[in-house]
Amino acid sequence: MENMYFPIRIELHIVLALLAFLVFGLQFIRFHKSHHLVLAIALPCTLLPYLSQNKTLFYAVGIAELIALVGACVLANTVDRDKEAVAAEDGEQDTASQEDET
Repeated sequence: MENMYFPIRIELHIVLALLAFLVFGLQFIRFHKSHHLVLAIALPCTLLPYLSQNKTLFYAVGIAELIALVGACVLANTVDRDKEAVAAEDGEQDTASQEDET
């Protein structure tokens, strides 16, 4: 297959896409943050243009990737940050209740 879109070989691109899927998938399992899930799905989708030589598909994947990256940034700075604040408050309340019991 001729690589007319990306500056790296397809084998390396597949390895990097799988690595990104594994890393962000494991991060989502560990921390349950939604931006990790978005990235785990979006980054391997960069392999889709290899399925067809259609430039429309190439640009559609590019736009979808841009939307996914912006969405991941927004989620990381809003929803996931709120989850951290709630988890920190719960941790402080648990520690305070344990100290009161002793």
